[in-house]
Amino acid sequence: MDTFKKLNLIEKRKMAIEELVNYYAEYRIYCYNKGDKLKGIELRKKIHPLINLILKIDEVLSKEENIIVANENKAKEGVPKIFACTHIGGNDIQRTFQIIKEPAYLMLGDPGILYKMPIYQGLKMNGVIPLETKNKIDRKIAYNRSIELLNNGGNLLIYPEGAWNVTPNVIVMKTFVGTVRMAKETGTQIIPIAVEQYGNKFYFNIGKNYGIAKNTTKSETELNHELRDKLATLKWQLLESQPSLQRKNIPEGYIHEFQKEIVERCNYGYGFSLEDAISESFHDKTIINEEEVFSFLDNLDININNAFLLRSHSKTLKR
Repeated sequence: MDTFKKLNLIEKRKMAIEELVNYYAEYRIYCYNKGDKLKGIELRKKIHPLINLILKIDEVLSKEENIIVANENKAKEGVPKIFACTHIGGNDIQRTFQIIKEPAYLMLGDPGILYKMPIYQGLKMNGVIPLETKNKIDRKIAYNRSIELLNNGGNLLIYPEGAWNVTPNVIVMKTFVGTVRMAKETGTQIIPIAVEQYGNKFYFNIGKNYGIAKNTTKSETELNHELRDKLATLKWQLLESQPSLQRKNIPEGYIHEFQKEIVERCNYGYGFSLEDAISESFHDKTIINEEEVFSFLDNLDININNAFLLRSHSKTLKR
């Protein structure tokens, strides 16, 4: 792409979301191909106190509270870091920015309607690396911009799961390899962080910082598994810090209410659905989920000879 027509604010406001998404993706590709550098790293460090003030106001207005259960991060201030956090939706990004207490760019997948909202202007002021997750070129550019950021003294906040964890029983979802790949390539330390929300309180467990040697003999898959294990351990410790709950006291259909609540907390008026959240997560083709395992039941002609397959499912049997 040799040329690109920049639009003014009014023109962009008139565009449909799909058009705006394509516009910004094409603009990022254009800027990258003509050699533009990532700008504003040092400026954003200077205005970080202002960002903190805005986040504090948001916390007060949202009537939310941060609670740090444990913090083993011993990394030096002023050196590049990758803050790798679990993702639960809601205001977890804002609250995470507060507890890391350092300026950090956010890697943000599929901004969508956020392009038209004030919150995106706030993210731009803070520092953001947006990308369209289904656009291979845009993904590569976002990765390279992150490398550029880390090599020039900036910090990165990333969510390795790639989406909100709306699963019923997976503590930490499968993670993308980009986090460990960047850490290895740049020599940057990773600070793993787990977060959970109970009511209006966000509980954080900040793990010990660690690095990945460039000459390590471990594969990216092994390194990625290690990161996920660290995040899962931190998340489990958070769960153990909460009062016990008996299964019999969990209301029927609670998982659906839980998922609905997450989506509603993050719905900025553009119909973001549970299916959207699931589609953006990492999909391991070697693992079959529960829905796929039992999908055959939808097309099964139930009779007295195969009724045992349903067990507790209530369907009328045909003789």
